[in-house]
Amino acid sequence: MIFAFVAILLLSSLGTTPITKYTPVKESAIFVKESAMDLWTKLNIPDYNIIFNLSTKYNLFAERDFNLSYSLLFYGSLFILIFRLISFTFLSFIYTIHSSIYNFYYRFLRKKEGIDKYLKISIIIPAFNEEVTISSCIESMLSLNYPCYEVVVVDDGSSDNTYNEASKFSGKGVKVIRQENTGKPGAINTGIKNASGEIVITVDADSKLHPDALKWLSRRFSGNPRLGAVAGNVKIDKPNSILKTLQSLEYTSSINLGRKSQSLLHCVMIVPGAIAALKTSVLREVGFFPEDTFAEDFDITMKILKAGYHVEYESRAMAFTQAPESIEDIIKQRRRWHRGMTQVLAKYKNMYLNPKYGTAGMIGVPYMWLELSSSLINMVLLCILLVASIFMTDMSSLTTGMLTYWALMIGVSIYSVLIDPKPSIKEIIISPLFLFYNIFIDGISIMAFIEETLSIAMRWEKPKREELG
Repeated sequence: MIFAFVAILLLSSLGTTPITKYTPVKESAIFVKESAMDLWTKLNIPDYNIIFNLSTKYNLFAERDFNLSYSLLFYGSLFILIFRLISFTFLSFIYTIHSSIYNFYYRFLRKKEGIDKYLKISIIIPAFNEEVTISSCIESMLSLNYPCYEVVVVDDGSSDNTYNEASKFSGKGVKVIRQENTGKPGAINTGIKNASGEIVITVDADSKLHPDALKWLSRRFSGNPRLGAVAGNVKIDKPNSILKTLQSLEYTSSINLGRKSQSLLHCVMIVPGAIAALKTSVLREVGFFPEDTFAEDFDITMKILKAGYHVEYESRAMAFTQAPESIEDIIKQRRRWHRGMTQVLAKYKNMYLNPKYGTAGMIGVPYMWLELSSSLINMVLLCILLVASIFMTDMSSLTTGMLTYWALMIGVSIYSVLIDPKPSIKEIIISPLFLFYNIFIDGISIMAFIEETLSIAMRWEKPKREELG
């Protein structure tokens, strides 16, 4: 019941106009242009009293059996979620210690020896209808503290003034390429083919880089010849609202904390589009960015890992990107993310628990499946609590377990903010609300998984843009 209600609310929150864009191929699906209450009525949910009377008549919920089965399901799910939290928190702590030692070594030993290798870097900015942000983005790229790099902008068939805005920087050495619309992966591939750097860094047109980002990324590649890609630290630009601050906390805790733990095992699973550094020779070897999924960044990372290369995370290489400002835009963005994740995991299913692919196959891919299924597990826990509150006389143990898990989540969120290179007091203050935000994101994740399973058509949509600060 809860799941159906959440699903309908998610659909109805898109409004009547956008729903027509996601009409399924088969007309039998229920996703049609109707209000949430009309759909709720059509589901014909049985009356609660009928369910209760039937359960009493046929003894469906004998208290002893009910308590045992629901307790086992509850604590089994809770154990999985707590284990996930503790494991990547511990690994991220080791990553932080290791990173601090490396930073000390570089600053006080290696730098004094004068040993530093600056690899030639090509920054590629794919742009489609980005006239609002493209100038600010390019200006940010031109002010980086790095001696040898180039900027390549690929206008992917924009219908606005993107190309003209980008062309204003041609005199400053920016290479601007215009092509027919092929999609983001196609634009990135065009940029790679026109790049001269040993390292390619993709940057979204609504993002800026920290002035020292290229230095930290270059040092990573200089120290590991088996390194194929590095994920940077994505931060929200101007988190000046509660919704944006919650998204910023999500990046810091849920996303970047996981990448820190994966980096210790050399198998970071996603190099984000806002700041993804990739070795050009490796890209040419694996065949460039795939164009058949909604998550091209996840897809290319899997190709690199499958080829036997390492993928790591560099927390000090920061990018500042725009975040959706409305609930509708968040739903659009996260549905695309989660559907893309499902597509990529299905595409590389032969890597799952396959020792041939090292830690990526044995730990990385299973972790991503756990990440995808954790939304469902969270909903299962909430449903168990609801049902148990109706049929169980003693709720103390279940309630204690759930409160412990929520307290642990808040603690991990605060911890992740404190160890971040750019901690935010606003994220710490808002961390108690992160629980409710996670439930909302879990609902989107489940909805996206169902849509992908049913092959419901969806097209690429991006949030509204504003000028970069």
